[in-house]
Amino acid sequence: MTLAISPAQDLVRRAVIEVAQLPENELLVVIEIVGDLKKQRAQKKRAAAADLVARARQRASEISRLSREEMMERFSQTLEAIRAEAIAKGTAIEGEWESD
Repeated sequence: MTLAISPAQDLVRRAVIEVAQLPENELLVVIEIVGDLKKQRAQKKRAAAADLVARARQRASEISRLSREEMMERFSQTLEAIRAEAIAKGTAIEGEWESD
């Protein structure tokens, strides 16, 4: 049986082989670099989450001034736009949802 190896698996395999051949002092450098990369990724995720929260707060502030009727109208429009997009992508069926 032949196993298909994806490019990502091949890359990981090559990296493991290269790292395994390094002397101990260089292995410590690799571990530090990996730690730095993890920190960078975590910082990017925190920044993205903070941005999302800020936009949500801004949006909540904007809609807090609307009447209930205006909010419900916007909600209905947004819901219909989402449905139309799902139908266009083929992830929903026209007429699938009528009402409660």
